[in-house]
Amino acid sequence: MTLLSSAGTCLAVLTVFALMRRLSARLGHPAWANPVLAAALTVIGVLAATGVPIATFQRLAAPLGWALGPAIVALAAVADVVRPLLAGRARPALIAILGGTIFGLGIAWGMARLLGLDPLLITALATKTISSPFLITILGRLNAPVALPAALSVATGVIAAMLAPPLFNRLGLRDRDARALALGVSGHLVGSEYAIRQDPQRGGLAIMALVTAGLTAAVLLPLVWQMLAG
Repeated sequence: MTLLSSAGTCLAVLTVFALMRRLSARLGHPAWANPVLAAALTVIGVLAATGVPIATFQRLAAPLGWALGPAIVALAAVADVVRPLLAGRARPALIAILGGTIFGLGIAWGMARLLGLDPLLITALATKTISSPFLITILGRLNAPVALPAALSVATGVIAAMLAPPLFNRLGLRDRDARALALGVSGHLVGSEYAIRQDPQRGGLAIMALVTAGLTAAVLLPLVWQMLAG
């Protein structure tokens, strides 16, 4: 019975996501109609209306969490797509991605500590700068709270996808490669999806930036978590 319930829960979540993705397509894929955010809000609404505890839902939907690992590995397929774009520029691109990732983690963690926030909020605010698939996987291994950081990560991606392009235009940043890299680091999956819709090849750059930032976080977040725990 538990196996059937788990399969039904996973199927329901995937169905909701597919419906939200179709709705987003009909609306023209605006950043605010991100399928991940919309599906999450729908699931939360259903759980609240039915009175199903979050812990029960997490247990039944656990197989979807396992699928994050293969999904992250599959992102390596973009390497062939972005190779021509990075010819002769791989080193500065890597430095930019690493710098943006470390700065994002550091400024969020430092400001939260400066304001004297609760350790849980500090963790959530510091880790929201990482894409949710990496964040969930890393924090899960650390036995750290996942729900709030994951929600803030998705919200960060939506905000970045909405505000970054106008900001680029205001700053006069016209280089499409630089814009894609910045969207991948700051906008996570949502920003990368937006970049892919604008230019599929350069969307690969955004995905590469997202993956590189996630791998960087896999090294840094355990250290941050040890400091917070201490």
